[in-house]
Amino acid sequence: MNFASSTAPRLLWAALYASVLVGCSSRPTVEVSGTAKFADGSPIVGAVRTITLIPTEDTTAVVRKAATGIIAEDGSFTLYTRKPGDGVHRGKYAVTFNVLKDPNLGGLLIPEKYTLRDETPFKIELDSDRNDLSFELDKK
Repeated sequence: MNFASSTAPRLLWAALYASVLVGCSSRPTVEVSGTAKFADGSPIVGAVRTITLIPTEDTTAVVRKAATGIIAEDGSFTLYTRKPGDGVHRGKYAVTFNVLKDPNLGGLLIPEKYTLRDETPFKIELDSDRNDLSFELDKK
Protein backbone atom coordinates (compact mmCIF):
# COMPACT_ATOMS: atom_id res chain seq x y z
CA MET A 1 0.00 0.00 0.00
CA ASN A 2 1.22 3.48 -0.84
CA PHE A 3 2.02 5.55 2.30
CA ALA A 4 0.73 8.81 0.76
CA SER A 5 -2.62 7.32 -0.25
CA SER A 6 -3.30 5.81 3.20
CA THR A 7 -2.17 8.87 5.19
CA ALA A 8 -3.94 11.56 3.15
CA PRO A 9 -7.50 10.62 4.22
CA ARG A 10 -6.46 10.49 7.89
CA LEU A 11 -4.85 13.93 7.65
CA LEU A 12 -7.93 15.31 5.92
CA TRP A 13 -10.21 13.99 8.69
CA ALA A 14 -7.87 15.31 11.39
CA ALA A 15 -7.86 18.77 9.80
CA LEU A 16 -11.65 18.73 9.46
CA TYR A 17 -12.06 17.67 13.11
CA ALA A 18 -9.66 20.40 14.29
CA SER A 19 -11.49 23.07 12.29
CA VAL A 20 -14.82 22.03 13.83
CA LEU A 21 -13.32 22.25 17.33
CA VAL A 22 -11.89 25.69 16.64
CA GLY A 23 -15.20 26.86 15.17
CA CYS A 24 -17.07 25.77 18.31
CA SER A 25 -14.85 27.63 20.74
CA SER A 26 -15.47 31.25 21.64
CA ARG A 27 -13.46 33.85 19.79
CA PRO A 28 -10.60 35.43 21.73
CA THR A 29 -11.45 38.83 20.24
CA VAL A 30 -14.56 40.94 19.80
CA GLU A 31 -15.59 43.24 16.96
CA VAL A 32 -15.63 46.90 18.02
CA SER A 33 -16.81 49.95 16.12
CA GLY A 34 -18.56 53.25 16.69
CA THR A 35 -18.35 56.98 16.11
CA ALA A 36 -16.36 59.94 17.38
CA LYS A 37 -17.09 63.64 16.94
CA PHE A 38 -16.41 66.96 18.58
CA ALA A 39 -18.66 67.90 21.50
CA ASP A 40 -20.30 70.65 19.40
CA GLY A 41 -21.45 67.96 16.95
CA SER A 42 -18.97 68.81 14.22
CA PRO A 43 -16.90 66.07 12.58
CA ILE A 44 -13.37 65.42 13.76
CA VAL A 45 -11.06 67.00 11.20
CA GLY A 46 -7.33 66.70 10.79
CA ALA A 47 -4.78 64.95 8.63
CA VAL A 48 -4.37 62.29 11.36
CA ARG A 49 -7.46 60.95 13.16
CA THR A 50 -6.93 57.79 15.20
CA ILE A 51 -8.52 56.09 18.18
CA THR A 52 -6.53 53.65 20.32
CA LEU A 53 -7.57 51.30 23.10
CA ILE A 54 -4.77 50.80 25.62
CA PRO A 55 -5.11 48.01 28.21
CA THR A 56 -5.58 49.41 31.72
CA GLU A 57 -3.47 48.28 34.68
CA ASP A 58 -6.39 46.18 35.97
CA THR A 59 -7.44 44.76 32.61
CA THR A 60 -8.76 41.22 32.44
CA ALA A 61 -7.36 40.80 28.93
CA VAL A 62 -5.36 37.61 28.53
CA VAL A 63 -3.46 39.24 25.66
CA ARG A 64 -2.49 42.79 26.62
CA LYS A 65 -2.25 44.48 23.25
CA ALA A 66 -3.53 47.87 22.18
CA ALA A 67 -6.10 48.14 19.42
CA THR A 68 -6.39 51.02 16.99
CA GLY A 69 -8.50 52.40 14.19
CA ILE A 70 -8.74 55.35 11.85
CA ILE A 71 -11.59 57.79 12.37
CA ALA A 72 -13.24 58.31 8.98
CA GLU A 73 -14.47 61.72 7.78
CA ASP A 74 -18.01 60.77 8.89
CA GLY A 75 -16.71 59.94 12.40
CA SER A 76 -17.00 56.16 12.11
CA PHE A 77 -14.23 53.79 13.18
CA THR A 78 -13.54 50.07 13.44
CA LEU A 79 -10.84 48.84 15.81
CA TYR A 80 -8.29 46.10 15.26
CA THR A 81 -5.26 44.70 17.07
CA ARG A 82 -2.74 43.73 14.37
CA LYS A 83 -4.58 43.94 11.06
CA PRO A 84 -8.00 45.17 9.98
CA GLY A 85 -10.69 42.64 10.81
CA ASP A 86 -8.92 40.78 13.63
CA GLY A 87 -10.85 42.53 16.43
CA VAL A 88 -9.96 43.51 19.98
CA HIS A 89 -9.05 41.23 22.89
CA ARG A 90 -11.64 41.14 25.67
CA GLY A 91 -10.72 43.30 28.67
CA LYS A 92 -10.59 46.79 30.17
CA TYR A 93 -9.20 49.68 28.15
CA ALA A 94 -8.44 53.37 28.29
CA VAL A 95 -9.64 55.06 25.09
CA THR A 96 -7.17 57.55 23.64
CA PHE A 97 -7.20 59.72 20.53
CA ASN A 98 -4.66 61.36 18.26
CA VAL A 99 -5.94 64.19 16.08
CA LEU A 100 -3.24 66.17 14.28
CA LYS A 101 -3.47 69.05 11.86
CA ASP A 102 -0.45 67.80 9.90
CA PRO A 103 1.18 64.34 9.98
CA ASN A 104 4.71 65.77 9.69
CA LEU A 105 4.45 68.99 11.68
CA GLY A 106 1.99 67.85 14.33
CA GLY A 107 -0.42 70.42 15.66
CA LEU A 108 -2.61 68.59 18.17
CA LEU A 109 -6.26 69.60 17.64
CA ILE A 110 -7.60 68.12 20.89
CA PRO A 111 -6.66 68.58 24.56
CA GLU A 112 -3.65 66.47 25.53
CA LYS A 113 -5.68 64.53 28.14
CA TYR A 114 -7.28 62.53 25.32
CA THR A 115 -3.87 61.25 24.19
CA LEU A 116 -2.79 59.79 27.56
CA ARG A 117 -3.90 56.46 29.04
CA ASP A 118 -3.94 57.72 32.62
CA GLU A 119 -5.68 61.04 31.87
CA THR A 120 -8.32 60.20 29.28
CA PRO A 121 -11.86 60.38 30.64
CA PHE A 122 -12.89 57.42 28.49
CA LYS A 123 -12.63 53.88 29.93
CA ILE A 124 -14.45 50.81 28.61
CA GLU A 125 -14.68 47.10 29.29
CA LEU A 126 -15.20 44.78 26.33
CA ASP A 127 -16.64 41.31 26.77
CA SER A 128 -18.75 41.05 23.61
CA ASP A 129 -19.05 42.62 20.16
CA ARG A 130 -19.84 46.34 20.26
CA ASN A 131 -20.91 48.57 17.38
CA ASP A 132 -22.41 51.37 19.48
CA LEU A 133 -19.40 53.14 20.98
CA SER A 134 -19.78 56.92 20.85
CA PHE A 135 -17.25 59.53 21.94
CA GLU A 136 -17.43 63.34 22.03
CA LEU A 137 -14.17 65.27 22.24
CA ASP A 138 -13.50 68.87 23.18
CA LYS A 139 -11.55 70.98 20.72
CA LYS A 140 -8.20 72.43 21.75
